[in-house]
Amino acid sequence: MAADHMPAQFILAGLIVASALVAAGQETPVPQFYQLLPPDYPYPLIRVCSTQWGVCVIPVTVLPGTPCSCQAADGTWLPGVCVR
Repeated sequence: MAADHMPAQFILAGLIVASALVAAGQETPVPQFYQLLPPDYPYPLIRVCSTQWGVCVIPVTVLPGTPCSCQAADGTWLPGVCVR
């Protein structure tokens, strides 16, 4: 009778492993410093340079209110200010 339950145990173990793999794949992406991101970037950022075209992550040593720049995909540097 215990042999009848063996497939159910394997299915349960498989579901647990699959759930863990899905959860591990949902990590927050880490953008590169100065890479221009859309203004509605959905993940939390610690220190941000805000421009008219979007935001970018900058080093935490830059104080809020300091002028900064973000680099667009075409290589253009866009002026902004550190807002947090």
